[in-house]
Amino acid sequence: MQPTTFATTRTARYYSLGPAGPDVRHIWFCLHGEGQPVAELAAQLEKLDTPERLLILPEALSRYALPPDEDGQRRVGAAWFAAGDLLPDFTDLTTYLDALADEVLATCPPDTPVTVLGYGHGAAAACRWLAGNRLTYERLILYAAVFPPEIDRRATLVGLPERPVTVVATTADAYTPEAAGEGLVQDLLEAGLSAQLLIVDEGPLTLAALGAGGETVVEPTPDPNPTE
Repeated sequence: MQPTTFATTRTARYYSLGPAGPDVRHIWFCLHGEGQPVAELAAQLEKLDTPERLLILPEALSRYALPPDEDGQRRVGAAWFAAGDLLPDFTDLTTYLDALADEVLATCPPDTPVTVLGYGHGAAAACRWLAGNRLTYERLILYAAVFPPEIDRRATLVGLPERPVTVVATTADAYTPEAAGEGLVQDLLEAGLSAQLLIVDEGPLTLAALGAGGETVVEPTPDPNPTE
């Protein structure tokens, strides 16, 4: 048998914390981990949910059922990549996230600073996406990052634009060598990028824990001809 690929339209889902609109001063695109329900990532980011910050949580295209939780509630996970031939997945996630970013940015003030956060496999997805150099962003945060073995991590990092990268490891993920972060920081530095490693406790995350305490604020341009 010979597999053949062709392009088809998919319906994607994303979730948002905070409304889009003229009052937004920061936009975050937050990519979940392998099989991680979006609600679980949202719970970790609840402290970042403020009126001036819009959090966009896209769900990966490959959705599947997870075992029910302790209360018997149905759960849905999703994957950014499938084992084997990853090139179609790379193309699909880039097309998806580029289109989503265009839609979100169009609803917010021009030049609103953008932060991208990737958790687990979502960190690898974020790097593949941003290596396309279409989205202008201020900061990349790789949280408990795990790159699937099929992805050449160093080759991916070389394609990233020169933006600061923060690698975050948690005490809960410390047992996973790759998620610990030291090797990833070294690869980022060798790729010519500015990188730092932070160790944080498990649980809801703060700006300081993510190394984002100094978010740049872009004030809206005053109307030169205000109405009475």
